[in-house]
Amino acid sequence: MAREDPVVTVKQGRLRGTVQENVYGGQFLAFRGVPFAKPPIGPLRFKDPEPAEPWTGIKDATEYGNWCSQMDIFTREFIGDDDCLYLNVYTPTTEVTSKRAVMVWIHGGGFVNGSGDNTFYGPDYLIRKDIVLVTINYRLGIFGFLDLDDEVAPGNQGLKDQVLALKWVQENISSFGGDPNNVTIFGESAGGASVHYLCISPLAQGLFHKAIAQSGVSVNPWAINTRDTKEFAFQLAADRGLETKDPVALVEFLRTIDAKTLVTMHYSSMNKEKNFLFSGLFKPNVDRKSPTPFMPQHPAIIMKAGVKVPLLIGHNSNEGSLFLSSVLYSDIEKVLQKVNANFDDIVHPETEAAMKKDDISSADLRNIYFGDKPITKETQQNYADYMSDMMFTQGIYDVLRIQMEKSTPTYFYKFTFEPEISFMKQKFNIEVSGASHAEELMFMFYSKLLKLMQINPPEPKSRDHNVLEYLTQMWTDFAKTGNPTPMTTNQIPALWKPLQKGDVYNYMNIGEKLRMETTKREEHTFDWIMMKNKL
Repeated sequence: MAREDPVVTVKQGRLRGTVQENVYGGQFLAFRGVPFAKPPIGPLRFKDPEPAEPWTGIKDATEYGNWCSQMDIFTREFIGDDDCLYLNVYTPTTEVTSKRAVMVWIHGGGFVNGSGDNTFYGPDYLIRKDIVLVTINYRLGIFGFLDLDDEVAPGNQGLKDQVLALKWVQENISSFGGDPNNVTIFGESAGGASVHYLCISPLAQGLFHKAIAQSGVSVNPWAINTRDTKEFAFQLAADRGLETKDPVALVEFLRTIDAKTLVTMHYSSMNKEKNFLFSGLFKPNVDRKSPTPFMPQHPAIIMKAGVKVPLLIGHNSNEGSLFLSSVLYSDIEKVLQKVNANFDDIVHPETEAAMKKDDISSADLRNIYFGDKPITKETQQNYADYMSDMMFTQGIYDVLRIQMEKSTPTYFYKFTFEPEISFMKQKFNIEVSGASHAEELMFMFYSKLLKLMQINPPEPKSRDHNVLEYLTQMWTDFAKTGNPTPMTTNQIPALWKPLQKGDVYNYMNIGEKLRMETTKREEHTFDWIMMKNKL
């Protein structure tokens, strides 16, 4: 007999969801496109989010909401809408006597791309582990991070969207069987950086109880913008006919321009910069001009107090291989030729200041990673190593070093598994070995894109399925208990030990088998001062 569509009551009104079939059998409940904020349209564009208004009757929650306005990473075509502040709630169908742990997923995409829907983040794998899963949208690019260094637009609107979504969870998740006193935030790449931001922001304290940051922290160079964006924004307006230096007049004018035009203009400017992936001025920023600042000081300062909730954090073995993608660069060999001619082009602007302080030049970096070899297809793994260090591991180890001195449990991992069929390597045309950026996600979520690419979920008892099982088990055990391995099992034979004080980093190597291993900072090329002294 068919199960009736579920109806729940939240603070704003009643919602009708849907019963879904899991790819591994069984069912779960889905409530999609649930508004957690007023649509940020018209006079609300660029403003801090405001809570969703109540409705009458039963609101349909069977379809996903709009993506936030952006340029599709694959087609380079505009997609999305200003009206995009929606979340999705998934819950098991089985009845329980106590509330379930809640996991809130924050998507990646460099703060300019992505969505919380099932295009990438289908719930089929995690929902089998008896948790409530929430996935959210937040404003991106100029809509989420317009910073005029003025109260009218101080920046970080997208991060404040995440805060409001977490407040919605606190108010409403018990209606879905979730425990508001046991909420874990988790995310990857820009989602991982968002998790770290939320952990240290004064606005988010008390809204969650554990955190998982995958391949991203707030002090990665791509995750913070300290450059002046005002002149760029004024130039955007001037290109459309308004010459002004008044922030209020500028914001009012930008509210009259359609989303597609703004996104197109932003991307056009990005493409003119020396490195497309380093560009994009509209990112998280210090927003001390805001009446309610999300990040009143640089995250490198605020994070010194440490993350005060149990933290699970790590990275993949070859993050930098993403930057060898022919999707991001139409001709990677030509890119390598340009880098060989001018290595300065691949030093991130946010990294340059730190290099000057440490008396490190771009020539030093080239020598560390390439020696006297030219930068070509033959040395592309050296290039990937450099990008891994600069863009990801340096910042992650900075966080780890602080956490080692604190009493809060911190669990560190390296994801090293290479699947039989890699979604990332197929979709992004990556040729080198190692676990690329975002590789772990296909073992956490069932992506609709996998189905379109005719990639089936891993077969039970296969290598890939074993990784899927223990990865989702450890992540959900951490969400439930604060410990990713509360006990050893046939599936998980190794206990995951948290970081200890000292100079040795112990971590879980997540490969075909689970292994606890150790490493020291001086064993890594990302310690540029040490490496320079060795040359």
